[in-house]
Amino acid sequence: MKVMIVDDEKLSAMSLNNTVRTALNDDSEIRVFPSGEEALADRGFQPDIAMLDIEMPGMNGLELADRLRDSFPGLIIIYVTAYSDYAMNAWNLGVDGYLLKPASIDDVRTLLDNIFAKRGMNVKNSGRLEVRCFGKFEVFYNGEIVNFKRSRAKEMLAYLICARGARVTSGELCGVLWEDASALQRKKTYIRQYAQSMREAFSQLGIEDVLVHNRDAYAVNTELVDCDYYRYLNGETDQDEYIGEFVSQYEWSELINPFVD
Repeated sequence: MKVMIVDDEKLSAMSLNNTVRTALNDDSEIRVFPSGEEALADRGFQPDIAMLDIEMPGMNGLELADRLRDSFPGLIIIYVTAYSDYAMNAWNLGVDGYLLKPASIDDVRTLLDNIFAKRGMNVKNSGRLEVRCFGKFEVFYNGEIVNFKRSRAKEMLAYLICARGARVTSGELCGVLWEDASALQRKKTYIRQYAQSMREAFSQLGIEDVLVHNRDAYAVNTELVDCDYYRYLNGETDQDEYIGEFVSQYEWSELINPFVD
């Protein structure tokens, strides 16, 4: 699936980019353009879905939609607007649907599911865990929050996610999760329990291979994780989208916050 997002408001565009990626939960290619002119200039990109802001300087979303229809018959066109008046008239403008800003994951998923159903399209879920590191650490699957029986299991996963696939020993995890160094063996037992809690949660989702355990060390399989932190490091998202908070509920995150020198 290839998705084009066109919006002259940078923060709005990047936010929608993350929302759509989470809603689709697959390996879709998403490109963001600040104007209709730049979107049309990228002749090598042939989108399946175009999400267009309506009010833009120069070529507005209505004009852009007409141009895109000529080039890509069958293109799914969705208007994304902050103005409810446009939304009310969207169906009369010959598009597949509309979203009001700011669109939520559920908004995007519901609209796309309806459009895909009408067109008889079958979009396969790639089975990747969705992880948010910027702001508070949260874990999702199919847009739903993943709950763990033990709160420290979630914190342990957060640290492993931040390690980006590197092996982390149980001793290091003990140092992260507890301030004092006493009763190390007992704490290592807790680490094994937290790992089991993660396995149980992932097993229910059918993604058991996310957590990797090798002797006395743990890691995550990054191929099975869709993470905003990883996309940022790969240059796929912009730092300006965030307010500088990183895994903010855990004190140890201050030591690895990419926004802190």
